[in-house]
Amino acid sequence: MRYIDLFSGAGGWSCGLDLAGFTHVASYDINPPACETARSNLKEGSVEVADLRKADLSSHAGIDLVVGSPPCQGFSNEGYKQKNDPRNSLVEVFLDLIERLKPRTFLFENVPGFQRLYKGSYYHRLRDRLTQLDYRWQDMLVDASLHGVPQRRIRFFVVASKDFAPSSPPEPSHASDVVSLFLPRVLSLWEAISDLPEVGTGERIGRFEYDRPASTPYQQWARAGSPCVENHTTQRHSERVLEKIRAVLPGEGMRTLVERYEENRVHYEGGYRRALKDAPSYTAYWTRGMTSIHPEQDRFLSPRECARIQSFPDRYVFRGSTIENYTQICNAVPPLLAYAFGRLLSDKLLGRTLPDAAQLFTEAERMNRAVGAQKRG
Repeated sequence: MRYIDLFSGAGGWSCGLDLAGFTHVASYDINPPACETARSNLKEGSVEVADLRKADLSSHAGIDLVVGSPPCQGFSNEGYKQKNDPRNSLVEVFLDLIERLKPRTFLFENVPGFQRLYKGSYYHRLRDRLTQLDYRWQDMLVDASLHGVPQRRIRFFVVASKDFAPSSPPEPSHASDVVSLFLPRVLSLWEAISDLPEVGTGERIGRFEYDRPASTPYQQWARAGSPCVENHTTQRHSERVLEKIRAVLPGEGMRTLVERYEENRVHYEGGYRRALKDAPSYTAYWTRGMTSIHPEQDRFLSPRECARIQSFPDRYVFRGSTIENYTQICNAVPPLLAYAFGRLLSDKLLGRTLPDAAQLFTEAERMNRAVGAQKRG
């Protein structure tokens, strides 16, 4: 399966599809630091800075797979929403490229608000365009936590193919809060980040040796092939911001601060939320200079902690400034969610069954034990 990645950002789609054994041909995005991150991490194919409204991609006509995540800010719960936000029109650009390239299969991703905002006008336009194309397709909402990603992150997807009739999301690898006899429980935030070095505020270098062993199979999987921790930087907060952070208890958020501070008169999702240790993380986001607050320390999560929450392995190093790192990480498709769609396509198109995320973690744990036993021997 050869694929190209449109509006590729830092390469979340590609990281996951490469894990599934697909062949990366090319990625295209307008953001240079994001492209530099993808270029430095992907082992094959090209990564090009390009305005997809103008780019000539004719050389990719008939390719096996196109994946794409047009910018979602106009549909997101975070930030300001405007129906005529020019970024919204990039959905049409994606569909125009599909119409020209005629891939065998394509995957489209966006935020769940895509379906309902602006009275569903963009969603209905998408459906109208899809019915005009020569594909069988299905749209769906998928929760990343059911696929080994340690956060509650629901996203809108379209699976479309000339070769099979999509009917349902990828099979989950993990179960939600309901006890399952067949699947492990969804991962908590602490299962994802508890092994990372402690760091104070204002840390600018962000490069550390691992100073404690991995304590969960997910951590062992995330650390595989990485010699150290990178991108573990933190912001330098003013005393007023620190005062606010200290006031927020685990599981609480902006409501704690509304009307206590003149600049915080409005409650909005994403503001000053302190994450819970023993539950999946809040959705990884970067807005108004904030991520979630660390469950134990009085600071916002670092880019590396956000990368763990997004299921980027530690060997995936992000380029650019700390703010650019946050944006690249939090806007990405979580690699393990991309991998889940890779599993789906591998099964439908290649007749090949890949291990699910839980099995990947178990194998990482087994390999780690084997290496430890060999060293002791």
